[in-house]
Amino acid sequence: MDVLSKSDTLISDVLNRILRCRKVNNLYIYGAIGRELDYLFPVINVIPFREWKGMTGEVIYVHVAYEDDLNEIMQWIKNGKEEKDFIIYVLPTVNISDKNIEVLGVAHNLSMYSSFKGFLFLVGKSFDPPKLQVPDEFQVLAIIHFYNEVDIIEMTIQYLLGQEVDIYLLDNWSDDGSYEIAQKYQKLYPGRIFLERFPLSGKSENYEWYNQLERTEEISRELKYSWFIHYDTDEIRVSPWEGVTLREAIYWIDRQGYNGIENTVIDFRITNNEMNNIFMSDTYFDFRHEKIRFDQFKTWKKTEQIELKSTAGHCADIANPQIYPLKFLNRHYPMRDIRQAEKKIFTDRKPRFMKERAERGWHGHYEKFKKAGDVLFNAEKLLLWESDTFQKLYIPLFMECGLRWDKKEESSLAGIRLPDITKKNIVVYGAGNVGKQVIFELEKRNEIVAWVDKRYENLKAPRCKRIISPEEITKLSYDYIIIAAIKKELVPEIVWELESEYRVDRDKILFIVKDEVKSNSLNLEG
Repeated sequence: MDVLSKSDTLISDVLNRILRCRKVNNLYIYGAIGRELDYLFPVINVIPFREWKGMTGEVIYVHVAYEDDLNEIMQWIKNGKEEKDFIIYVLPTVNISDKNIEVLGVAHNLSMYSSFKGFLFLVGKSFDPPKLQVPDEFQVLAIIHFYNEVDIIEMTIQYLLGQEVDIYLLDNWSDDGSYEIAQKYQKLYPGRIFLERFPLSGKSENYEWYNQLERTEEISRELKYSWFIHYDTDEIRVSPWEGVTLREAIYWIDRQGYNGIENTVIDFRITNNEMNNIFMSDTYFDFRHEKIRFDQFKTWKKTEQIELKSTAGHCADIANPQIYPLKFLNRHYPMRDIRQAEKKIFTDRKPRFMKERAERGWHGHYEKFKKAGDVLFNAEKLLLWESDTFQKLYIPLFMECGLRWDKKEESSLAGIRLPDITKKNIVVYGAGNVGKQVIFELEKRNEIVAWVDKRYENLKAPRCKRIISPEEITKLSYDYIIIAAIKKELVPEIVWELESEYRVDRDKILFIVKDEVKSNSLNLEG
């Protein structure tokens, strides 16, 4: 399967993510470096040191070319790993002793998913949770909406209970026995499992996912849990550390000052007609993005400001998100065998999705399934989960680095000249194709305060970017508003609207259209 990139951006990608999540722009460097840092975000300040002694940085990149160099710095790393993060690249010619491995931890073989030879070690406060006793008052709740999942709901409940996670079950009026199984477990664990049918008025012909998400938001505001997980019945969430439960991992992350956790989603697939229920099995899988970036942020610390609806439930919108650098793995099993898959897609889902599909553009992932045979996947184009996959593909699985993205996405900036703005607070107006193309480049060097569009209610924002109403501009603090438009003719009306209705200073307005960048009395160097 060609989903692994084998590119030369891997180390830069890892560093970019760690620094972005930690909201740190200074990267301290020890040792000689080569092309591995060519793809750092321009906003990052690279600070090289010839001596490791006296280095005070929070995030340190170490390039090790010789065994003696590694031996020399081991005590420094050992002493500093509780306060700092070390990202250590060791060339393949360096012999790493068992004693050093005890300090460095797992060696990630970069040749699996990048053009680099050698090993990468992730060492430090963000990566090495100690053995912690989780206090009784620290509780995590998974909120699950389900409909006709009789083949797996019992296993999902048992798994979450084993992960020390409580469960709030909302049955969308199943008619296959799923609700009765949920009732049984609610009676067995009355203090840990909650159950209701949604909507209370009775079964609806439509899925009404918007309303279900709204109910999830309400529950997370009402109940006094420490953290919440927006969870699907057909998935298994896995922490980045083997043998560490979800509750233990979330407690450690909370202790580090983070309030949100993203997921990497991998879909396990049916590859032949003879396969029985594959749920929780180690079989063939692919990465959910299918070469297109797919963000999922569905675990958050309790807050009154929580919104899921604008991204169809893929990403939680919370105040001042502090995202943990490592992601949780979402092992996703949407189709478990031929019979279940065909019923789910053609009977239980597609007919009930039609209303929201038309109104909001949601649920498009089932459109590619036109006939029964479409649920089978070619094993040769997939990856096989094996006993060592967790460690072998650790960085792609828990950081989503080292994956091949769709080249169309990278090349779509052709013909668009981006403004030379760095370290500014930016509002992007326009969530059409141009807005999608430029926002992720601008954010590498700037802080994107908001993404604005009049159609905010019906647009699905990729990569966890919430789209808001233009009316909210008056509440924002920003340096510039950048209008992203496909046609120049649209810009004057938007500029007039920004000035007259939202009191935007004309000098703060810049607009981007295909093939050119325009500004109104704007000094880009200022």
